[in-house]
Amino acid sequence: MPRKRRQPKMPDSSKMPDSSESLPQAVATGVTSIAEPDAAVLEESPLTSAQWTTLRKRILADQDEQPIGVVLGDAVWRGTIYRWGAATVLQTPCDIQTQWLTRTAVGGSTSGKRFRTIEPDVMVRRFQESLIRSPDELSEVWNVLVWSAAMPGLLQHLEEADWWSLLGTIQDFRDGMLQCDPTHPAVLVGVAEIGLTLSQRLRALPSCRRLAGSSIDALTKWCEQDDLSTSAVLSQPHRCRLTLASLLRLRRLLRNVEPPKPPKKTQQKNGKSKSKKSSVSSAVEKAIDEIAIELATWVAALTGRGGVQAFSGLSERDVQDDLGKHGLLACAAELDPETLQPAMKAALGTGQTKGRLAWQVSLPEAMLHDEEAKVACLLPEWDVRRGRTVVEYADRQARLEWTAGKSTLVSGRCETTLAIDGQPLEPLGDWVSTCEYTDDDVHYLEMEQLHEAGYVLQRQFMVLREDRCCFFADAVVRGQFHTELQRAADARHDRQQGANSDPTSASLPLIDYQIRFPLADGIGVEPEAETTELFLGDHRRRALVLPLSAPEWKNSPSPTRLRATEDRHLLLASQGHGQLFVPLWVDVSRDRFSMKRTWRQLTVAEQLDLIPSRLAAAYRIQMGKSQWILYRSMAPSGPRTFMGKQMIADFYCARFDAKEESYEDLITVEDNPS
Repeated sequence: MPRKRRQPKMPDSSKMPDSSESLPQAVATGVTSIAEPDAAVLEESPLTSAQWTTLRKRILADQDEQPIGVVLGDAVWRGTIYRWGAATVLQTPCDIQTQWLTRTAVGGSTSGKRFRTIEPDVMVRRFQESLIRSPDELSEVWNVLVWSAAMPGLLQHLEEADWWSLLGTIQDFRDGMLQCDPTHPAVLVGVAEIGLTLSQRLRALPSCRRLAGSSIDALTKWCEQDDLSTSAVLSQPHRCRLTLASLLRLRRLLRNVEPPKPPKKTQQKNGKSKSKKSSVSSAVEKAIDEIAIELATWVAALTGRGGVQAFSGLSERDVQDDLGKHGLLACAAELDPETLQPAMKAALGTGQTKGRLAWQVSLPEAMLHDEEAKVACLLPEWDVRRGRTVVEYADRQARLEWTAGKSTLVSGRCETTLAIDGQPLEPLGDWVSTCEYTDDDVHYLEMEQLHEAGYVLQRQFMVLREDRCCFFADAVVRGQFHTELQRAADARHDRQQGANSDPTSASLPLIDYQIRFPLADGIGVEPEAETTELFLGDHRRRALVLPLSAPEWKNSPSPTRLRATEDRHLLLASQGHGQLFVPLWVDVSRDRFSMKRTWRQLTVAEQLDLIPSRLAAAYRIQMGKSQWILYRSMAPSGPRTFMGKQMIADFYCARFDAKEESYEDLITVEDNPS
């Protein structure tokens, strides 16, 4: 369907004012008129009109008077500043047209051979025809911004009618963004930055100059609701870099844009207007800095191998505009050099923390979690070579990225399926965070998701920071709807006087569980010949994966399977009656790969009776001289014992010293019957 675009309505040339100073005013006032897209634009004054010539000279003179390099800084080199974060949000490197347009926006050279095929008028028509007016497409909003910034440079490449038509399209697009959620990142880019860009670059046009007021208002509202605004960005992590880039440009634009004149009633009695520029700009800039520092911390935490963001299939070359001396990461680090510079260097692998804790080198906290956006980063250290765990659980199928060293092992959506007695169970809601904890020893995150028939899928992530181990587990438990069934089963169990075979299990529903971890590009699976563990790696082994609920030896019967699939996934599957607990232990310390290792499921007792694994499970893992103990309860209880340890807890992990027969507690999650 054809869309209406603004077309400038030029004044009659016979009524042109004499003063050359008023010519730009007369031209600009017509920009707000609306015309059908097929209306004849050639009825406007011809290209050689004094009015158009004067306007062009005025706009170009403004660029010389206030060069873009002075406004935005050294990062304007080759248009880099307008490509910050673009490849990540587009999930592809910027094409040749974007390269040409961003260079035009900053007055850069476009005379190279690769730009000879560029046809600006064709680019404009394609842009206008394909424009999607949706705030959810932040890449589209960014595209409009780049066209806005290029408007002065396009005076050298477009006919008068095409230039005015393009300006009308941009202003129409911005007007459409005014009704969006004020905390949405599209408002930041599409209203605040586009408006301030036009008001600064095309200040000769009153219709553009007037945009400063509404742009500053939109920016102020976005910053005032900083928690909501930040969560809105993080809800789709690939937007982080592009939004951070917008904030960095906005803080510089604010210093070079005249705020709107105050109404007469705010003028002082002596007739002089109150100057609000310094107070408004400084207050907004301070708010920008606070949010930008938080987003920059997230950007660093989400940055992995070669400066590429988590869950991205790009290469280091694809994101080169974000790296380097004038890249996004380096410029963002200038907001808080003491904290962000070492964090950025560690994220890029160019600086080492050498095992020191965050507070010793002024680094940010090594665990970041936004419960509203449902994204978390668990870093053993800020040095990317120590590995990273990134979890995004906004969708019903959560996404996970595991890295070891500079190699990404698992990246993407983890497909989880449940079935009860052969009948598939569908999730009834989204993931909800239920517990998080961090200290110098561990990062821990727990979440759950309600399923049909009253079942709940509970998921745990834990990073043992110094030990360089990761723990993942899913538990399928009966929720509040099945409390009577659970009590009946437990009562039958009590009458079985500690039977190891748990004969009551056969009367409970059979749970079939599986999860598929997507392997990253270049990662292969190397199973052991006789045991059930396996290695993940590329040109060398990167991680050792232990399926704790399976026996160590392949010739032992087991309901748990861990294997690679033909479509490049790591499949973990298990079965159990009533309830089910399926844990994985991942060791990324290559020093331990050649050591003797073993693991065992421990017996758990309550009041001298053995507890079946559907109610509680405990494990012992040994790698050389290092040992760990894990315990997980899936039902309310009194004190339980395992390996000489007695406790009431929902989850427990400790280091175990066999020689001293002592425990070094790492984390205890208290039992919560509700």
